[in-house]
Amino acid sequence: MKQTLAQQRAANALVAARVDGMGHGQDGGNALSGFPMLIKIDGLLAACAFAVERKSKNERKQRGACLIVDAIATHLQSLSIVDAKTADDLVEELALGDSALLRRSTAEALAFLNYLKRFVP
Repeated sequence: MKQTLAQQRAANALVAARVDGMGHGQDGGNALSGFPMLIKIDGLLAACAFAVERKSKNERKQRGACLIVDAIATHLQSLSIVDAKTADDLVEELALGDSALLRRSTAEALAFLNYLKRFVP
């Protein structure tokens, strides 16, 4: 059975929405609502770098944002756009890839986030 791109986005977003802590920001905030704008303003690579940043004890500074980028990586990988399966892998692949990969990944990440932000409570 062949699915449309919209169905694939929705299916992947439904799975990601069930991840514990998805999109939670610091101090009980919501990291997901502003993430698409972060991508639009600073670019996907910068948004991903923000999400994978670590504290001095090697913990994620923005755990909810990292989960968002993990979900983006999983989605992009499911569409065979990238090989990355995690946020860290996605940052590396995008940094080493060409501009066409970054543009396609950015457009698809934004389309995917339109679904994810509606499915996360």
